[in-house]
Amino acid sequence: MTPLAHLYETLEKTRVEAGLKGMSIAVMHRGELIFADGFGQRNDTDPFTAETLMPIASMTKAFTSAAISELVGEGKMDWDTTPVNTYLSEFAFQDPVLTSQLTLVDLLSHRTGMPDIDLAWFKNLTPRRELFKTLRHLSLPQKLKSYLKYSNTMYAVAGEASAKVANTTWENLVQTKLLDPLGLKNTGFSPSGMVKHSDNYALPYDAKSLKDAQEGKFEKGYLDDILKVDAPAGDMFSNVLDLVKWGHVVMTGGKLDGKQVLKKESLKEVFTPHTIMLDKMGRGKDFAIAASYGLAWELDSYKGNNFYFHTGSLYGFRGSLALYPDADIVVAFLTNTHKSALRTYIPFYIVDQLLRLPKTEDWLSTVTLRQTQLEYDSYEASRTGADLPVRVKGTSLSHPDLEAYIGEYSDPVMGTVTISLFKDMESKEKDVLGLEYVTYKAKMDHYHYDSFRFVLKDFAVNSAALASFSTGPDGRVNVLRIVSGPEDDDIITFKRRTSAPTAIVKEE
Repeated sequence: MTPLAHLYETLEKTRVEAGLKGMSIAVMHRGELIFADGFGQRNDTDPFTAETLMPIASMTKAFTSAAISELVGEGKMDWDTTPVNTYLSEFAFQDPVLTSQLTLVDLLSHRTGMPDIDLAWFKNLTPRRELFKTLRHLSLPQKLKSYLKYSNTMYAVAGEASAKVANTTWENLVQTKLLDPLGLKNTGFSPSGMVKHSDNYALPYDAKSLKDAQEGKFEKGYLDDILKVDAPAGDMFSNVLDLVKWGHVVMTGGKLDGKQVLKKESLKEVFTPHTIMLDKMGRGKDFAIAASYGLAWELDSYKGNNFYFHTGSLYGFRGSLALYPDADIVVAFLTNTHKSALRTYIPFYIVDQLLRLPKTEDWLSTVTLRQTQLEYDSYEASRTGADLPVRVKGTSLSHPDLEAYIGEYSDPVMGTVTISLFKDMESKEKDVLGLEYVTYKAKMDHYHYDSFRFVLKDFAVNSAALASFSTGPDGRVNVLRIVSGPEDDDIITFKRRTSAPTAIVKEE
């Protein structure tokens, strides 16, 4: 009996147990496609197949680093000598010394210490290079991190720097350097591009609980071009057939059908350890003592086999690509369900079966279900604001008149928050405050002192936060802080910019 003889039946059972609307998996071993199939549904009616297209989110990063690798191989860029600012003058931080030191390796290995500004750049229509100019308002630690602090923004900068060097767009650079030479005809850019490319694409789904997901009670989401500025960090689409082909080419040093199609020497850098992953230390004897990060790849080992890995996450979509160079195995996984731990553990199950390794964990039923439930628990904690400061009861506002808080509060990097009167037309309650930020509108409820609780809602997003106001020496409210958690990075500060707006925020 072959090692994967009953894989379809096993995975379909796992899909239902793990509460996935649809998914696809492909496995390549020694350059041969030995399994590729779809499970469940890509939308309300049609099956999810191996050919089904889906956004691959952060798996895009590996295409960005590989495209840059081609320019490095051509002598047009270098990995760790020339400052990125030399290639892209629009990129600079507040500290000119730090700016003069940051190289492509620093940006692509997530060691700059860059704070998370994703929310401010989602759906942002500002030209990329213009938006990068706002980064000069950020003050980062001059000492680079030895551990990973994930940043989509730094990939956006690196991608645009490579585009400028090549005198083209990032999208065209990836297309001409990678997709065309490798024959990846079902890989492209943006959700809107995916819809134009083929009718066989997936829609995103989410569920309120694991039980609901297991019973098929999903909320259907929508496709939107969210990552316009951050495109080099996560705006590509593909299917598992293209992904395993892509994975095998980069894993074998840039070879396709025995022909060298990518530049081998410069490509080595993407699989070279640069940054420690603190969340992947001390995980037991199956893995390396600590995982590291190269340039768009997690670097680890599993039961003595080197293991390169990356996931992708976008609202309603999850995926992963796993490479085992020693065993010559590639595993690609995609699902159109927002919460799923299966993408992390399916490669371990596949390798255990193919290499007939000793079973140390029940990766599919036990571990996947346990970790998926933890994902649902984490989202519920975010919805209820479990990480917010404990509410102090019996406190009151410093300014009883709500108009004292009304106004626009801005930050040169994070943009503008508008606070105005919010009226629920179906309620007889008195006027309360409302918040508008990016594409979100939310009602604000007094929490304690000069802090208000609100919830950001969208498909697959339901996150509670605090809007905390401060009063200046002149007695006027002059600062707004958005608090989403207990860490310093969970606090964004906005300064008052204008007087009270006349518009009233209405609940949609």
